[in-house]
Amino acid sequence: MDLRLIEAASEIGAGKRGASMGMAALRVAAWKLGSELFGHAEESILRDENEGLYEDDRSPNAHHIDGLIRFESDLAYEVYKYLRNNVFPIVVGGDHSIAIGSVSGTKMAFPEQRLGVVWIDAHADLHSPFTTPSGNVHGMPLALLMDIENKKQRRNKPRVYTLDVWDRLRKIGSSGPKLLPSDLVFIGLRDYEAEEAAIIKEFGIKVITVKDVREKGPAAIVSETMAHLTACGRVHVSFDVDSLDPSISVGTGTPVPDGLFLEEASGLLAGFCADEKTATLDVVEINPALDQGNAMAEATLNILEPLYPILRNR
Repeated sequence: MDLRLIEAASEIGAGKRGASMGMAALRVAAWKLGSELFGHAEESILRDENEGLYEDDRSPNAHHIDGLIRFESDLAYEVYKYLRNNVFPIVVGGDHSIAIGSVSGTKMAFPEQRLGVVWIDAHADLHSPFTTPSGNVHGMPLALLMDIENKKQRRNKPRVYTLDVWDRLRKIGSSGPKLLPSDLVFIGLRDYEAEEAAIIKEFGIKVITVKDVREKGPAAIVSETMAHLTACGRVHVSFDVDSLDPSISVGTGTPVPDGLFLEEASGLLAGFCADEKTATLDVVEINPALDQGNAMAEATLNILEPLYPILRNR
């Protein structure tokens, strides 16, 4: 099948600047390592709203969330457009709030099917404006996509304006939840707050730890995950580079110890991309501004490159 690289360079959702340079860092890594990664697929470059970061923030419990409306809508449509033409989109962020658009676009393309989401990430990203300790929207995409505000655990009183924008983001593509908690699988999760733990427990969301991956091996984890998502017609894989161990690179906004090794992450993504159900892939939170020697982009390039022949031969 054909592939499309979509550059989603939004960093509005992050607490630290620099994630918008993720694709540029990958280009530098490809040039240095002699990779033809960017010769293998057509590219789309979306206009971002990052200049809004320099304007007054009207939403302390979801910083600059108003800057995401047009961007996420554009990204959703871009993903939808290629999926409807049987093209596999690889969406390169940007921070993890871009998943609002990419998951919504995947759901738009397959509205009649249950959508499974594999969240390979150190963090749960299950906060809402009611529970967030930081106000950073990259900690909220899954709560928004599942329409879980978790008011029972509230610690904040968000402004009406914030909740209005939240509602508009929630309705991108369709007004209902984009996925069910039973159709979400976390891999590599190891850093989350009590409010997020409450959601995981309440809905029985499946969590696969780094220890599980190490003991069972990536191939077995892929099989276990897809078996859990057997009722889903399509699967969206969202890969945050902070799922990797910081010994590989510190080039991400929120590195967490005891993460995946390169061969484990590579095995997981190769396995998921080989499965016909997998429709879309996000790669997010590469931040060269926090890195040394562009190590994270080079590591990520080594994970991405083997996926191209796998996807092309599907």
